[in-house]
Amino acid sequence: MAKKKPLIIVVAVVVVALLGGGGYFAYLKLQAQTDKNVKSLESAGDVLVGDAYKPKDEKATEEELAPTIDTKVIPSRKVVRSLQRENVKLSIEIIKLNERIENLNAEINKLEEYKSTNERFAPKRIQDEMADIERQVKAFLLESEDAERFSTAHIEIMAAASALEYKVYINRNRLMVTKTQRAKIAAEYLPGYAFCVGDGIELAANNRKEFNLLAGKFRGATTIALPERLKKDLESVITPCQNTLRAQLDKNIPESP
Repeated sequence: MAKKKPLIIVVAVVVVALLGGGGYFAYLKLQAQTDKNVKSLESAGDVLVGDAYKPKDEKATEEELAPTIDTKVIPSRKVVRSLQRENVKLSIEIIKLNERIENLNAEINKLEEYKSTNERFAPKRIQDEMADIERQVKAFLLESEDAERFSTAHIEIMAAASALEYKVYINRNRLMVTKTQRAKIAAEYLPGYAFCVGDGIELAANNRKEFNLLAGKFRGATTIALPERLKKDLESVITPCQNTLRAQLDKNIPESP
């Protein structure tokens, strides 16, 4: 038993040495594999964020980003390429949509202008302006010493006739008359026309009945049919008044932009 004990110790030492050597080599092999894995991960990171996968130009076309046949392309690079292609497609769509919006805005502006023009010549708007003209002319005549020879009924006919002629003028020329221009027409040109109409009625109407017919006609009673003789007499005295006024307005009232 005394001889076997040293032998056992020697064998144990050898076994421990062998195990120690194997563990060392196993450790070296494990360390080498770990270093390889780290390098692989670093390479994958370069693919995701490196400059090698950024477009050469910000204006890269879809053709430049088109997929190529490369069996060695790793999945992360495929993802980057796919995202770049989608980005280009979205940019193109945004440009197209912006152009479409600009075209639609232009169409809206045209429609608004068309609407404004039609509303300007709509019956209600014209009636409002005619009423405004009639009030202004009537107020002028009532304060004018030259109009004292006319009765109130005459002045009402003269003011109504002025409003009718204003309507004829703007419809004939399709004008966008401003408020300032309308005031100028009422103050500077229509009073002269009103006096001309007042004097013409005195010549055309031979009696009270004919005067009332003319009054109704100028007040807008279109259903009233004037006798042929009265109609001719009225035209003979009113036409020169109308021609003079229209020539003055065409010469002195500029068209609105």
